[in-house]
Amino acid sequence: MRPKRKDLVPVVPLPEVSAEDRIMLTGAFKAGLILSWRGDVQRGICLTRGGRQDEYVEVNQLKKYLEKLKAS
Repeated sequence: MRPKRKDLVPVVPLPEVSAEDRIMLTGAFKAGLILSWRGDVQRGICLTRGGRQDEYVEVNQLKKYLEKLKAS
C-alpha cells in the first residue's frame, strides 16, 4: 500500500515589523494596553485587548492607534 499524499500548505511570510514598531508594541504590552499582537499578511497587525475582539491595524497606522490607546 502507498502512503496517503499530504497536500503541502504554502508558507506565507509575515509582514515585517520594524524595530521601532516592535518597541512600541512591547511598551503597550508592558503597560497593559494590549495582551498580545501578531502579524497578518493581509490585514496588518492583529492586536488582542482584554475583553474585546481582536483588532487589525495597518502597520503605517500603528503609532497613531497606540497613542490613542494611551490617551484613553
